[in-house]
Amino acid sequence: MERARIPPDEAQRLAALQATGLLGSAPEESFDRITRVAARLLDVPIALVSLIDRERQWFKSRTGLDACETPRDISLCGHAILDDVPLVVPDATRDVRFHDNPLVTGSPHLRFYAGVQLHSIDHKKIGTLCVIDRRPRQLTNADLDALRDLAGIIEQLVYSRQLATAARSLGDELRAERARHGMDAPMPGRPPGDLEWLVAHDVLTGLPNRQEMVRAIGESIVHSREHGRPALVACLNIDRFKRFNELLGHRVADQILVNIARSVQSLLREGDLLARSGSDEFLILLHARGDHPEPEKALERIMTVANRAIPAPGGEIALTFSIGTALMPMDGDDADALLNNAVTAMRHAKAQGRGEIQPYSASLRTESGRRLTLESHLRRALAQDELFLDYQPKVDLRSGHLAGFEALVRWRHPEFGVIRPDEFIPIAEETGLIVPISDWVLRTAVAQLGAWRAQGLAVVPVAVNLSARQFLQSDVVASVAALLEASGVPSDLLELELTESVSMADPERSVVVMRGLGELGVTLSIDDFGTGYSSFAYLKRLPLDKLKIDKSFVQDMGHSTESLAIVQAIVAMAHRLQLSVIAEGGETADQVAALRKAECDQLQGYYYSKPLPAAECADFIRANAAAAPVGAL
Repeated sequence: MERARIPPDEAQRLAALQATGLLGSAPEESFDRITRVAARLLDVPIALVSLIDRERQWFKSRTGLDACETPRDISLCGHAILDDVPLVVPDATRDVRFHDNPLVTGSPHLRFYAGVQLHSIDHKKIGTLCVIDRRPRQLTNADLDALRDLAGIIEQLVYSRQLATAARSLGDELRAERARHGMDAPMPGRPPGDLEWLVAHDVLTGLPNRQEMVRAIGESIVHSREHGRPALVACLNIDRFKRFNELLGHRVADQILVNIARSVQSLLREGDLLARSGSDEFLILLHARGDHPEPEKALERIMTVANRAIPAPGGEIALTFSIGTALMPMDGDDADALLNNAVTAMRHAKAQGRGEIQPYSASLRTESGRRLTLESHLRRALAQDELFLDYQPKVDLRSGHLAGFEALVRWRHPEFGVIRPDEFIPIAEETGLIVPISDWVLRTAVAQLGAWRAQGLAVVPVAVNLSARQFLQSDVVASVAALLEASGVPSDLLELELTESVSMADPERSVVVMRGLGELGVTLSIDDFGTGYSSFAYLKRLPLDKLKIDKSFVQDMGHSTESLAIVQAIVAMAHRLQLSVIAEGGETADQVAALRKAECDQLQGYYYSKPLPAAECADFIRANAAAAPVGAL
């Protein structure tokens, strides 16, 4: 049985839980009504408001369960509070984390679980609203939205209680203070300035927070107007910081943040300010000086020091920043405008490939508006059938025959037309929409395989990309098994592609999940090899079948001897590990010839075909079966 980790903010989380006054409190109809509604609405026998205490989970409200608490070690809710997205377990008996859990093997014989995190007023995860069934099942997006809405109502109940309690406490304290010391006497027992410091600073790094930065920018604006010296506001966002949390754990990631704060702080001059505004985001205020009249130069020095390599399992991870800047007074005449413009520029830098400094310009505001529009519209894209799949052929480089397809998701927006995946997939990842989108892609690709088989076509395997959340945060083995069983599609026709970072995020769990998928007969491959941080020594541990070389190496082969040597080395090493090799992005005859000489197994690229709609794929399959090998065309 896999026990849930202890969150890095456990002390603060437990303090927030105690502050709610809910633990051990009497039953309340306002909470019980919500669990009854949840049970009826989702047609489940059990619904709970579970609060995660130090060593137990205690049920503030329970429908369909006699027990009022369980040990924390065996609680699924203890796993749920470790993440920001709901935990959904379609079948606990087939989930490697829970199959031998006493709540699964014994009473209440849990099979299905879905839990939405509950937050205190200071946004600490104190527990969940969860629903449980004694049979396996799937949860629709509408069901999950309903559960989120009910969790939101519970949170409002908790907030109202905390605010009322705080107001009563403050009133009592003020009345007692007036009676003892008079209206203006300081509070006894409280260190002077202690509360003020907490309000104005980030507890982890000790840096000023966003509000302090707003105050400092306001003062700088006044100074700039009086003396005519420019100043610069910068927003620094750590690229892919979630990867550090996944690979190294929250404790190490927190230490990285502290080290960054110290390194950058050491480079600031008198009057400059560094603040932390979010989990992976910093703000800097830099002023022009006589010896350094351009604050942009100081920012370049800071970026050089801040970028570094972090040791990780199987190699190193490059820590880089995407930075957006706004100049005072040209890019804004108040603190909010300057900060918003710096954030807009930062997001543009991130969208352009990360690791860059992007000055603000008015044109970026238009692009930012488009992004916000896309984020809003992406939430409805699935429901309104705006997503579709194209399939790009993969060709066997020895025989020239069709070897398979890769399913590629596309978005046909009613206003903007077809939107590139590299524009909307990052939005999906940031908003959590990548999970339902990835699930839809997998279901649609398997259904398409079934449709081609029903047409009597000589079907070849179809590859589908698995997102990190899909792979690590759900019972993907059970989901894939259920899909294949329902569709009647043989498992060897489905290929699942993982990125290097996904496989490295939790190596032990990755191996277990991969083995489970392998036992189903599904083919597994590592996508975009060479762009991540794993090594062949690390890949030896993983039960893989294929490796896909990133297109950047393939496209550089014609004019880069280094890229050619890298491709040849990757192919040779992969074959020693009994892995087939797929090259991605081949477009010219010279590239194809070089790949054949390197003994690469398959090629997916425009040299043979662009991505095709499903209907054209059927014609492509028929043509391939009836004609000469594709490689001979």
